[in-house]
Amino acid sequence: MLKTPAYRQAGATNHTQTRCKKFANKLNYYQLKKINIAISCAGSGIGQSIIDSCNLSELPLITFGLNNNPLAFGLYDCNHIIRTPDIVSKNYIEKIIDICLSNNIKIIIPGLDDEALLFSRNLKKFNQNGIEVITSDEPLLNLVRNKALTTEKLSHVANIFVKSYRYKNEFITGLSKKEVFYPVIIKPLDGQGSVGVHILNDDSDIEKITNKHIIQEIAKPHKEDVYFDNFEKSITKKINLQVSEISIQLVASKNGDIIGKMASFNRLKNGVPIEIIPFENTTIWDEINKIIPTLKTLGLKGPLNLQGRITDEGLKIFEINTRFTGISGLRAIMGFNEVEACIKSWLDLPKKDNILQLNHSVFGLRQFKNKVIHKDWNRDIQNFFFQLDKSNTVSNKKILITGATGFLGRNLITELLNQNVSFTIIALVRDIEKAKLLLPKKVEIFDEDDLEMGKLSFGNIDVLLHLGFSRPHKGHMEIAQSLAFTGKIFRRAITHQVGSIINISSQSVYGQNCIPPWHEEKTKAAPNTPYSSAKYSTEIMLTEISHQHKQIHATSLRLATTVGGSKGLVNIDLVSKFVENVKNGKNIKVIGGMQEIERLDIRDAVSGIISLLKTPSHKWKPLYNLGSNNPFKLLYLAQEIIKIGKIYKVENPSKIDFEEKEIDLKFGMDITLFKNDTGWKPKYSIEDTIHSLFIYDY
Repeated sequence: MLKTPAYRQAGATNHTQTRCKKFANKLNYYQLKKINIAISCAGSGIGQSIIDSCNLSELPLITFGLNNNPLAFGLYDCNHIIRTPDIVSKNYIEKIIDICLSNNIKIIIPGLDDEALLFSRNLKKFNQNGIEVITSDEPLLNLVRNKALTTEKLSHVANIFVKSYRYKNEFITGLSKKEVFYPVIIKPLDGQGSVGVHILNDDSDIEKITNKHIIQEIAKPHKEDVYFDNFEKSITKKINLQVSEISIQLVASKNGDIIGKMASFNRLKNGVPIEIIPFENTTIWDEINKIIPTLKTLGLKGPLNLQGRITDEGLKIFEINTRFTGISGLRAIMGFNEVEACIKSWLDLPKKDNILQLNHSVFGLRQFKNKVIHKDWNRDIQNFFFQLDKSNTVSNKKILITGATGFLGRNLITELLNQNVSFTIIALVRDIEKAKLLLPKKVEIFDEDDLEMGKLSFGNIDVLLHLGFSRPHKGHMEIAQSLAFTGKIFRRAITHQVGSIINISSQSVYGQNCIPPWHEEKTKAAPNTPYSSAKYSTEIMLTEISHQHKQIHATSLRLATTVGGSKGLVNIDLVSKFVENVKNGKNIKVIGGMQEIERLDIRDAVSGIISLLKTPSHKWKPLYNLGSNNPFKLLYLAQEIIKIGKIYKVENPSKIDFEEKEIDLKFGMDITLFKNDTGWKPKYSIEDTIHSLFIYDY
């Protein structure tokens, strides 16, 4: 079983008391109350999908898996396992209610159609005992179980349903009136997937129809569909090829208002979707929007799934179910967590500011587990996206940047916007009010409170750029907190299968055991400070977890110390301190002077990261050095600063106070690998950096 989610306390840490109180108030529901939730029929594919969605949620959910089979797969993804009687057993509802009351379960989600109907019929009993059930009202559930009646009732609103017949004689009458034509399919009234489905090509097949069947016309893909020819051939062989199916998911609140909707283009195997591609088509929604008021009148609440195809006559629906589906969990990975949205609605929890959205930059695959892959990884997939919808405009990737208000973060964001790089920039910051003052208006800003409350959906993130980490001078406690935060961010990114992750590490991980230039593969890391050890830990953390998900591309950049006259500069580096001394007419104190150091101009650091972002992520190496490739001696630095200071007519010219001492300290990285993979090279020398510091007013 999975461990119980960790519930974060609203502690002060390094925040002010005012912010701590605000934080505690905002997290009242989420942090201070555990939500016990039951998933019945946990062993079903739908039950498993609901459980997966719950485990992806950042709500403090304690999941109870209910099933009559103790070996049901889904049970072991829950926090607690409860064996239940069979659904047809006597007093089943009363026993389920007793289980809920005994375990303080506030909400239950049915995992099968039959159970959804049974729960809906007994909704009053559940509610009287303080138990919420995520299901539509009984009239709608009864309707959708009768496909012929569904077609009759909803076709008056929108002519998008295939013709359906409950009885053989009705079908024969329809043939005689030329309302329907061969081929058609018959399927069991209580069937699931493609089990028991048969194709009838002519009158000789009519004898196969029984009172336990429903007869439907076939919704053929339109003639320009990529699978049209294969579909036509399969029909003549009486094979129901499950391709080009459109799955439409509606999500309604407890009051029946639509809070999310999406569509995907699916290929199925034995009735189970195995290839899922986001699909957006205004024609579909024009038709679906027509039936929503009727569905709401009938009692639509929670999920509703429609399945159909785009035919030569437009959208044709052949299946409708008022429940979550076997791919609800996959949709949750892709940013569309309908289960979480319903839980919030049924329990009147604070809602996200944004409506449910699917990430249209990724596609989904299912075999024995869910997998989300960014379409950029495979050109054939990109072409298929285009063939599917030639009018679809490519949306910007979403990049989440931590540490966005820091020196590197601010300058990187500015340059990304200046270059009009195709990213929607999302900043994750500590202080949201400060960030609003420092960052451009185009940047979407979230703080850690928003992260904890589920307002920031990792399922919609394409790239995670992790810059946020304590500086070495901040002390051991902040370094430890940064390491913990890194683990949390990486866990969320991996859980939601964010396609690309860049972790900013440090050249300090090399320590001083080896003579420079240090190489990613040839030089062993030997961190010798708490800061460098923490940075090396982030590299290991990312490498290990990304190995478990081959479709996620991750790299760590071992960055040289960055400096330069630009916004966000914190005057703690010796280069900026030396320049400040000269500006103020003070002498520069140099001890030793033969130490070899390396500095990277902030402008080169920014351009290097942008070059990496422009490089296809599947080509990234796990580690890169990013530096100037030009170490220099400390004494040379001091001399150059004195010389350049004279150009700026600094009053009271400074001198070097030199103290001779032998200090063995050398820095320098081999950046060949990064240059070869990205085509980047440093542009600014240390002299250029010094000039920028004299110009910059800090």
